[in-house]
Amino acid sequence: MSTPAVTGYFAQLEDAVACVLEAERAALAEIEHCKRQSLRLISDSRAHAELVHHRTEARIERLRQRMRETARLRQERIRGEMAALAGDMGTEDVSARATLERAIARIAEEIAGGSSPS
Repeated sequence: MSTPAVTGYFAQLEDAVACVLEAERAALAEIEHCKRQSLRLISDSRAHAELVHHRTEARIERLRQRMRETARLRQERIRGEMAALAGDMGTEDVSARATLERAIARIAEEIAGGSSPS
């Protein structure tokens, strides 16, 4: 028995269900869009982090090279001063001078990051 009130109620019910289903489809589409955006942001962030990492590594290497060069120049200067002092003092204690030179070399390497302290 179908009355106009029942028919109208079912029509309203169908409209409401259709509206809910459409809202659900729109929400799922928006969720999918947000997922794609998130994945793109993650990918971009990883690429940027990798770029920063490579730049940082390059800067660290340049700094190490400068430190090694500075240590080498200081070592040469110290050796020159030691040679001048040895010339002034004569040839008193060659083994002490050799020990001092080795210590200077180890310190220079340590400063430049070439080896770990022993």
